[in-house]
Amino acid sequence: MLLGDRCADVVVKAIEIGYRYVDTSPSYGNEDAAGRGIRLSGIDRREMFVTTKVEREDLRPERLLESAQRSLDTLGLDWIDLLLIHWPNAEVPISETLSAMRELQLSGSVSHIGVANFPIAMLDETVAASGRAGTKVFANQIEVHPSLPQRRLVAACAARGVRPIAYSPMGREDLSHPLVLGIAERTGRTPAQIALRWHIQRGVFPVPIPDTGEPAQIAVQFELFDFELSQDDMAVLSNVGPERRYFSPAWAPVWDPQD
Repeated sequence: MLLGDRCADVVVKAIEIGYRYVDTSPSYGNEDAAGRGIRLSGIDRREMFVTTKVEREDLRPERLLESAQRSLDTLGLDWIDLLLIHWPNAEVPISETLSAMRELQLSGSVSHIGVANFPIAMLDETVAASGRAGTKVFANQIEVHPSLPQRRLVAACAARGVRPIAYSPMGREDLSHPLVLGIAERTGRTPAQIALRWHIQRGVFPVPIPDTGEPAQIAVQFELFDFELSQDDMAVLSNVGPERRYFSPAWAPVWDPQD
């Protein structure tokens, strides 16, 4: 995880290249640097979309409001575009959490609210509760990459009007998989470009979130819109095995089965 001046420099470089989405979290320890990079870039704040999160131990209303204010102060920004529940916590009623998040929306501190790492059953509960709270679940940030395509969960999000946002979109070992390497060699693209283009052509992701600290890689990973993968390549990439899930801590929910 990038911290300090290096993180700020990478954010500045990414904005220069054309990126307009910044994803951070209190648990990442880089909200300060991310916000500083946005300010140093000189870009109009309204052109950026900034996402941060509330951790599972801060989901009760008072603690959530305090967490969000800390994030605003640390980022040095006037508002957060998207505030996510980072991980579900069955010990806290989702209605309480959403009520506090709605309060932040009404105050102008947060534009959109959402969740992360929510399987279908928890997503359904949250969508229903959000309607009663007078708000709407904007997104569900989930681990998705060729070896974990999450077909059921992605389809469930789309059917409920919730945007699925892919984190770890290239996996860890996917880029060295022979099938990915073969498509990259044949098309003259990098394995990272192949994986990210696969996300875009699935047609349901507003944005995959690649994580890199190298300016050269940041530039290459932005060059995704001047080529297309064939239907055959898309099918191959959607069936890269074996299934791998890289983020499943002790407090993770029961995951949806994969097809």
